[in-house]
Amino acid sequence: LSGEAGHVVASAKFPNDSAWFSGHFPDNPIVPGVALIALVAEAVRERERSEGRFPVITGIRRVRFRLPVRPDDEVTLEATRISKKEGPAYLFNVYLAGENACSGILTAEAARS
Repeated sequence: LSGEAGHVVASAKFPNDSAWFSGHFPDNPIVPGVALIALVAEAVRERERSEGRFPVITGIRRVRFRLPVRPDDEVTLEATRISKKEGPAYLFNVYLAGENACSGILTAEAARS
């Protein structure tokens, strides 16, 4: 996990024995899209916590899945905080071997104490 204020870069690998592959799909395992979104959301939350912010992810928009991610593939993600009138949002891209595998926007609101 690295990056500057409001920006995060991280990499991850989904091991062959990951529970994410259970039934998705037999004889042709692919990382489910929800796993990629969860990876981005966790990276965003970790980066924001390091800056004293505690966002609650409220939704996703304009998500596009372009390439399948398979067991042991290494992905790199980038997310950047952008301002929206309804609250913070994060423009993200997930790359596989330098190509865009997934992109979209996470929407959020500030956590209430």
